[in-house]
Amino acid sequence: MNIIRFENVSHRYDGKAALSRLSFGIEDNKITVIIGRSGSGKSTLLQIINGLIKPSEGKVEVFDAPLNYSSINKTRLKIGYSVQGTGLFPHMNVYDNIALLGKITKQLRHVTETRLDMLMSLVNLEPGFKTKYPYQLSGGEQQRVGICRAMIMNPPVFLLDEAFGALDNATRNEIHAELLNMQKIEPRAIVLVTHDLDEALKLADNIMVLEKGVIQQYGLKEEVLNNPSNEFVKNFLRQRIN
Repeated sequence: MNIIRFENVSHRYDGKAALSRLSFGIEDNKITVIIGRSGSGKSTLLQIINGLIKPSEGKVEVFDAPLNYSSINKTRLKIGYSVQGTGLFPHMNVYDNIALLGKITKQLRHVTETRLDMLMSLVNLEPGFKTKYPYQLSGGEQQRVGICRAMIMNPPVFLLDEAFGALDNATRNEIHAELLNMQKIEPRAIVLVTHDLDEALKLADNIMVLEKGVIQQYGLKEEVLNNPSNEFVKNFLRQRIN
């Protein structure tokens, strides 16, 4: 089942194509990794899913309905979104950063707190972190808090835009393991944008290779690895693997 669908979607910035006539679906309960070089259109694609950008052409469906930009915030409540750098509010402690969306939506406090405690446990943040502020946290700890904040409403779609790119290898590996564990416990559609092939191979069920706004190949990880669709994909994979 596809929880996200693009139909002939294109987008341009100042007349220059960022995405060109993309048609595809994102499977529910799978991790889809969008990989490509800088400037390939990866982040634009993710921002379109989240309703941050309205495409120049084409149709986008999320949860079996076209995106309604006049009430986009209702859709965003069902989409978790985490980016590199996390965007934590520096004047709020960890508890308030994670619980913010629960407060905005007037979720019952005990429901928010139960969910918050469970998420912190899943990403190996001790309860004592609740009173700490972002400046007191390492980069990996901040990223863990960012993931908890994005997941507080238990969204059926989770978008990650180069979310782990600034972390050291050891911390990134730890968070990868925590993300995969979370996916086993609470399966959902996860869409991860990265330029790191190792990260893609570790996390993906499905891989999309994007170049200059055009899909070069999209399919099961094993299919993309074992049967590159063209010379670009073959060379891209070879360069990254080597």
